[in-house]
Amino acid sequence: MVTHIALFTWLPGVSDEQVTAFGEALDKLAALRSDIATIRHGRDLAYRGGNGDYALVATFADKAGWEDYQADPAHKAFVRDFVTPIQASRLTIQF
Repeated sequence: MVTHIALFTWLPGVSDEQVTAFGEALDKLAALRSDIATIRHGRDLAYRGGNGDYALVATFADKAGWEDYQADPAHKAFVRDFVTPIQASRLTIQF
């Protein structure tokens, strides 16, 4: 099992509508991928300062499934259309 975690920080001025569109597009992308065992994502609850703005946690059966997801043209389009325009920074880890 491979767990993929991504923490996003948005650019100043990103709207609630843009973040909602990001989440909806992520749900649509996940629905296309049978190799995603589980996916959870959401906005930071702002319980403490210094956190990221949004988190994604997805699990894959194995490294091959994660690699296929990374290479998927639909994933690349999601990054291009919904991540890059609003992202100030991103931190990821796989374990």
